[in-house]
Amino acid sequence: MTAPGHGRGTRGAHAFTPTRRRLLIGGGAAALGLASVPAMNAAFGAAAEPGSVDPATAVAATQEIKQLKARYFRAIDTKNWALLRQQLTDDVVVDTTGSFGPRMTGADEFIGFIRLTIGAAETVHQGHMPEIDVTSPTTATGIWALQDLLIWLGTVKVNGFGHYHETYSLVDGRWLISSSKLTRVYLDPLAQVNLLGLKAEIRL
Repeated sequence: MTAPGHGRGTRGAHAFTPTRRRLLIGGGAAALGLASVPAMNAAFGAAAEPGSVDPATAVAATQEIKQLKARYFRAIDTKNWALLRQQLTDDVVVDTTGSFGPRMTGADEFIGFIRLTIGAAETVHQGHMPEIDVTSPTTATGIWALQDLLIWLGTVKVNGFGHYHETYSLVDGRWLISSSKLTRVYLDPLAQVNLLGLKAEIRL
């Protein structure tokens, strides 16, 4: 004869054991599933590639490079050579052959050339539509559409359009121009004359 409650206890034990097993099996499956996530990400290319740039870092670098180029243009147009020097690496390479100038290496050589050629001129430089690619946490490339106006002695003007092709480096926490190549798509030399008391521009 079964003691009161013994059968119920037995059935309760039998009922509890499978439940515990199901929990253990389910937990093991979840653990296996979580463990497989990195492998699946790697298989499908979801994991970050070595040397890739974090998106937030790229956005911040792009904004800083835009500010860098804005200071560069302002420094040239206001003839602030000290400010211009601060935007360049010591060994910057500048190629102006696309605008009938030389190819130079070194910030001091470039600034000396700029002072000699347009230091006495009134200038207006504007850069547009930057295409900036942050290639690593410390390097980037950029292309800028350029329009510049150069005026000597209030008479001879050059109105030009082209592009800057540049590279940038992060040096001591600051982005600097490490190379710059100027290409031209149009160059319009003008002369200003007085015509019946009015100023007019003619192409040379």
